[in-house]
Amino acid sequence: MKLVKSLLLGSAAGLVAVAGASAADLGVKKPTAVEYVKTCPTYGAGFFVVPGTTSCLKIIGRVRLDYIFDNPRLNTGNGNRFRARGYVGFDHRTATEYGLLRTYVRAFFQRENAADSTTLEYAFIQFGGLTAGRVTPIFEHGWNQFYMFSGQGGIGYHSDISYTNSIGYTQSFGGGFSATIAIDDSRERRLGITGGAIGGTRMPDIVGSLAYDQSWGSLKLSGSVFQVRNANAAVDTKYGFAVEGAAKFNLPMLTKGSNIWVAGGYSQGSVSYNGFGAFTMGSFTVTPVDAVVAGGALRLTTSYAFMGAAEVYFTPTISASLGGTFAEFNPSGANNSVRTYSVIGQVAWRPVAGFLIGVEGAYRKLSFDAGAATVVNTSAGGTKRDDFVGRIRFQRDF
Repeated sequence: MKLVKSLLLGSAAGLVAVAGASAADLGVKKPTAVEYVKTCPTYGAGFFVVPGTTSCLKIIGRVRLDYIFDNPRLNTGNGNRFRARGYVGFDHRTATEYGLLRTYVRAFFQRENAADSTTLEYAFIQFGGLTAGRVTPIFEHGWNQFYMFSGQGGIGYHSDISYTNSIGYTQSFGGGFSATIAIDDSRERRLGITGGAIGGTRMPDIVGSLAYDQSWGSLKLSGSVFQVRNANAAVDTKYGFAVEGAAKFNLPMLTKGSNIWVAGGYSQGSVSYNGFGAFTMGSFTVTPVDAVVAGGALRLTTSYAFMGAAEVYFTPTISASLGGTFAEFNPSGANNSVRTYSVIGQVAWRPVAGFLIGVEGAYRKLSFDAGAATVVNTSAGGTKRDDFVGRIRFQRDF
């Protein structure tokens, strides 16, 4: 009897203890299920839903290292150098009743020649067909695959401005046709005036393009009208123009991704539309200009350029490209034309998605007439008019 009584008392004590513990837990909130990140397959890989919104976001990153070798004109120049860059950015998109609202930013930090720099590449808003901010100019066709001819070099091939501040509108007509009109920051392109100086801006560059895209390739025609002003008001202001046509043809009969493209352009008053900028080659430094003051009048420089390239994928991860350029600019005056030629080759390997290892080399040649002394500097001496330049690139995108 005593044993039964002891068991009953022990059981009662246990029940009281459990009841007490349950009562103490009443004020504790039960854990909720984790809210996992949702993806946005509509916009492609890497996009996810921003918690608490209907917007989607993609974080952008890139690391790039270039080992560059060339032929410096002076003994103080570097025959080889390293350039390291770290890119950061984001792509934010929201579907609205008026169309897609997109905000895109990308910048990079660079270390080269023992010095640091920061560059804002892109910072734009897209709302339906409207694009406002820092963008790749709509004048560009965007098919150039070479590392050295991407907003660098300035020896003449196609428009040499990688980014510009702009406001533009694109209208799609269906069937692969589209048209874009934009106003660009004119100070991005003006280079200089011989016998004068670039004056303050009074109007932006007005740029337009027509594009036709199909499975077989693409066609693009671009044009621009702009103002060239001398700092001296006594010299008349002039209005110049630039045009460029380009065609790209896909070559799936060879391998997937293979293609060939050509482009040609002409300009009066802005040589950067044809890829010219200050550059060195062999024993010479060349400083192209947009206009010349002669006889109290402003006379515009003319220029034209042609470039083409073929790219073949031997495997889905290994490709090779071969291209060439020819360009010429003519300051106002007699017997002073400057011409450039180049042949460039590239081999690229993409061992895994988002990772590239490439090597590239180019032979470049310069020729000029006797009257080109105002834009061709020979003060360092020498007569070498050609060189070989190249680079090795490692790039990881994520």
